[in-house]
Amino acid sequence: MFKLFISAIIFSSLSLAQPGNYQINPTASKEAHHYAPLLGEWEIVDSSLNKDGMWVTGSGADWNWYTILDGHAIQDDWIQPSMSQKIGSGKRQFGTNIRIYNPNTKQWEQIWASSQGKKIDQFSATSTNKQIIMRGFYAGNESRVTFYNLKENTFDWKMEFQSKKDTTIWKEVYRIHGKRKQ
Repeated sequence: MFKLFISAIIFSSLSLAQPGNYQINPTASKEAHHYAPLLGEWEIVDSSLNKDGMWVTGSGADWNWYTILDGHAIQDDWIQPSMSQKIGSGKRQFGTNIRIYNPNTKQWEQIWASSQGKKIDQFSATSTNKQIIMRGFYAGNESRVTFYNLKENTFDWKMEFQSKKDTTIWKEVYRIHGKRKQ
């Protein structure tokens, strides 16, 4: 039932989404403003840790962020590889996140859906004006995602997986550097 509810939210919010709307409602929570530096269109350089422990450059992506629900929530669209790259039909991943701040839990609630994953992943997050830390279960692992170095035209992002043997150990497995499109 919960997944049906979340699916309804995604599809109804998509009809309310207006890419290009980058204004957070002045009456939105102060936490909503923590995402303000990310609003807009970004070029992404990415890399992942392979099985041999080496960092491998990815295909890059477009990541577009905007407000929805009258500026009270944040949605973003992930397109990998970037639309500027020519690739065969069906080889591009499309995904979307919807984030809204829950004042009762003092956390962000987030859902992620993608054309490749074909399921919904849930995350919660805490935020400050310096970083955003998301937690959830992704790709079979307890995951932590951190947005940091949030600047006007750049940001950094990393995904870590928690060790299944020692929960105090986190291993970085994916990195992103975003540069604002001009």
